[in-house]
Amino acid sequence: MSKIARRLPYALITATVVALTAAVPASAAGSEASAEAAEPRPLAGSEVRDLTGVARAYLQQRADSVTTAGAHRLAPVVPDRATPELRKGLATEFAQLAGMGRVYEKASGGYSGAKVTVTTGKAEHKGGKATLRLTESTSLFYPNVRSADEPKAEEYVLDHTLTFTRDAAGKWVLAEDRPDLGAGDVTTYNTPPKTEQPAGAKNEDRRTASSATGHVAGQRTANDKTALAAGYDYTAMVNYANHYWKNPNGSYRTYGNDCTNFISQAMKAGGWKQKGSGYFDRKDKDKWYYGGHTWTTSYTWAGAENWYWFATKHSQRTRILPNVWQMGLGDVLQADWDRDNTIDHTMIVTGFSGADEIYLTYHTNNTHNRKLTNLLAARPHTTWYAHRT
Repeated sequence: MSKIARRLPYALITATVVALTAAVPASAAGSEASAEAAEPRPLAGSEVRDLTGVARAYLQQRADSVTTAGAHRLAPVVPDRATPELRKGLATEFAQLAGMGRVYEKASGGYSGAKVTVTTGKAEHKGGKATLRLTESTSLFYPNVRSADEPKAEEYVLDHTLTFTRDAAGKWVLAEDRPDLGAGDVTTYNTPPKTEQPAGAKNEDRRTASSATGHVAGQRTANDKTALAAGYDYTAMVNYANHYWKNPNGSYRTYGNDCTNFISQAMKAGGWKQKGSGYFDRKDKDKWYYGGHTWTTSYTWAGAENWYWFATKHSQRTRILPNVWQMGLGDVLQADWDRDNTIDHTMIVTGFSGADEIYLTYHTNNTHNRKLTNLLAARPHTTWYAHRT
């Protein structure tokens, strides 16, 4: 056999190996392309507008469920562009909200209408799913508003993460809504508010709660609050809350549960003096101050339970009222949602409707002028602490 003949098998083997070797990078490149395709990618502008429209319609239907019109529908109105599973779940949920609407109607006249606007955030898709983040701004209007000074509506702001999938026709349909519910009550959701664990040492001796039964004659206004806190500017407290309820003051940090941080800011705006500073004082319940870092800010500044002990026991800047209906402008209401002897939420009085109604404003979720009557009706098993500031 000649040398050329002997080399032919080797050449064929070499060619085969080269061919196989060349195929590997192509396969790897395909894998890399698939991996890249699996990464979330921005949605096209037309798709974002489409999904935003679906989301807005859904949130409007949700808000409408608690209005007087929604409360008396024969059947709840649910989104057309939603998965069958979600439509079924929302039918049950909207019926429950309608039931609450009837409760609100009996308690305070309810809500005459709702208006929802949305601000779109990040929108992307991965595989067969699309995710849309947006901020809902909703107004629930009060009926029979009697004066220009009386709040016209309850307002709230709520962040959502919405998930969409494609139906059989290839159209995006809503599959899931994950609202960023915080420590405060949100009117259009039945989910119980989050509970908060106090920072630092265990609770001290138990406190005396405020009654929430019935209206009390002789409600006080801001001008009547002279016995405990001469020198405090209650108008400034209320103005601060009205100004920053929706968009937090950039001079301060925000917290996951921001309600007490917000109230401390309002108290400071009204004349409360800070006490203490730095790292070593931050756990003391007789100190109250804000620092440039979380570790140089007192626990009493942003913790609902801790704030109670500083305000009422250690500084005596507040006293607990026997009945929530005795609160005046700039007073503070705290809630223990599940009656576990830990305060979960903090609110401030920002309005009145004659002698019949008190309006509350709070953060997390950011809510403006919620009627006390409606809050009591929604959360009848709560322990309340009404502070005269």
